[in-house]
Amino acid sequence: MGTLINEQQFQRFLPTTFVYDLEYVGVPNDLNRCYIWDIGVIHVLSGRQFSVTVDPGIRPLPPPMSSEFANVTEQFLQQRQAQLFSNGWVAFVRFIKSFQTDTSKILLISHNNFKSDKLMLEIEARRRSLTLPYDWYFLDSLLYCRKAIPKQPSYTLHDLYFSIMRKKITDNHSALPDAKALLEILYCTNINRIHGSIYPSFCTSLQVIKWLGPSCERELFQKNIRSLEQLVSNIISMYSNHTLMCIRGPMPMKDFVCQFITKHCGIQSGNSTSISNSIVEKWL
Repeated sequence: MGTLINEQQFQRFLPTTFVYDLEYVGVPNDLNRCYIWDIGVIHVLSGRQFSVTVDPGIRPLPPPMSSEFANVTEQFLQQRQAQLFSNGWVAFVRFIKSFQTDTSKILLISHNNFKSDKLMLEIEARRRSLTLPYDWYFLDSLLYCRKAIPKQPSYTLHDLYFSIMRKKITDNHSALPDAKALLEILYCTNINRIHGSIYPSFCTSLQVIKWLGPSCERELFQKNIRSLEQLVSNIISMYSNHTLMCIRGPMPMKDFVCQFITKHCGIQSGNSTSISNSIVEKWL
């Protein structure tokens, strides 16, 4: 389940903390129809790096989603000596685990992690029946940077890097250069001060819900609701009980969710209605 870590708690993760990035092809805005072709990872303390190009396993190969993405062709994969996906995945997991002890916890940081890379890893693991360890934790540097580097016109990785470094990311069509750029940004913010919410594998961040930000997430954590899955399960369970006990007919789901969010979860902000609508429209 998700939890909040402060700067001191982050220090316990630091020996096994990694910055990573993924590149994938497929259908824009539909991760279930996307496929990873490149993985780049850096171990923060040692600086050791891992990079692998994998065959995404889809034919015909989709065109790039935009000009910002590489044109992944058969020749492109051959030039980069792409491995079978399963072999690349095993090497990726082995690299991460090589730093882990019996008691240490893995922390993987990526930009827009909770809405992109973390979900993509989970989708590929399920799709290909591969192992993504349940004791790996994830932190989203996009959410952290919004607090650590306030008042930026854009928080995309490339814009943030240009704003801070006054130069563009070199070779930004690959995963490892983006991971290097993110690590540079984190060092500029003082990497020892990293804090925020972390979630384990296959546990979806509450902040994927539109309009639900860090303060609302903290409110839900205090109510022991620590993932999107747990929130949805609680709503469905309570709505089922409400329907069963209601003599005059059940309350409309949208109204019930709004009442659940405000009264049960204690979220009284002006966004409570928008949050409720988002939950009903996308997650129920």
